Amino acid sequence: MTNTSQITVYGKTYKIKTDLSSVQPQKLADYVDEKMHELSRGKTKPSTIDLAILTALNIAGELFELKEEVANQDAQKKTGQKEADQKAHDLVQMIEKELDEIQSSRTATR
Repeated sequence: MTNTSQITVYGKTYKIKTDLSSVQPQKLADYVDEKMHELSRGKTKPSTIDLAILTALNIAGELFELKEEVANQDAQKKTGQKEADQKAHDLVQMIEKELDEIQSSRTATR
């Protein structure tokens, strides 16, 4: 469902349409606005277009870092699961071997 919202970024108001249901558009706008203001505090004052591009690049960098972090966590989980599966398999084999030895010793003593 498409929703129409009015947001303000860097002093300018925009009317946008969005399909986002879990994130409020103004929260996104506030985040972008905050990033733009952070970048504009430097000694040189870039144009609004340049500032918007720099902000987009910074946010894209944050996104890529988060994606990489999630991918690394997923890889660690898979490695951990494989190790746990191997340990469980090894334990089952040890138990089966011990049970076989117990069964063999009982059979031999009869």
